[in-house]
Amino acid sequence: MTTPARQEGFSLLEMLVSLALMGMAFGGLAGLLIQNSQINRAEQMTAEVQSTARNCLTMIVQVLRTAGWDPRNSGFQTLVLDPTLTNTANYIEALADLNEDGDTLDADEDVTIRWVGDRIEWRKSSDTSEPFVILADTITNDADGDGVAETMFVPDATVNPTRITVRITARSPVTDPRSGNYIRYTVSSDIVLRKAL
Repeated sequence: MTTPARQEGFSLLEMLVSLALMGMAFGGLAGLLIQNSQINRAEQMTAEVQSTARNCLTMIVQVLRTAGWDPRNSGFQTLVLDPTLTNTANYIEALADLNEDGDTLDADEDVTIRWVGDRIEWRKSSDTSEPFVILADTITNDADGDGVAETMFVPDATVNPTRITVRITARSPVTDPRSGNYIRYTVSSDIVLRKAL
């Protein structure tokens, strides 16, 4: 008696079970990939926001620390403060005689830094026809996210200040994909102004 030949391959039931298991595995893998992508994007946005705030603060502090450099004792004003400080815009103008010629009319000697709306701009010339250059365009100065911005430049006195506090809050341009909230980062520095030589 001959035995029938055994057929090789999978039955339909085995095939359906294996497809269902593969579908579940790929679904779980896709969920992990999406979650990992959101985490990476949030970390990248956080690093960009921190970098923007720190870079702006570094450049502004450098300018304010040179304000008042007057090796010839010409007697020019160190700073010009915004007389109408608001929570949506303010400016500061720093003057220094960097090339030691007795005036502040040369390049980089009269620097106006202003915060307007959501950006920081500066002009490194006393020529008011020169355009402002944008340093950053994601500056809200709303550290706590309550919709009320804080003043960027805070002097210790309105006349002859000796110290300026600079506070910068940068915000991500879009919301965090995980939480739906904006990422904020605040940096600040107290600058002691140069005294007369």
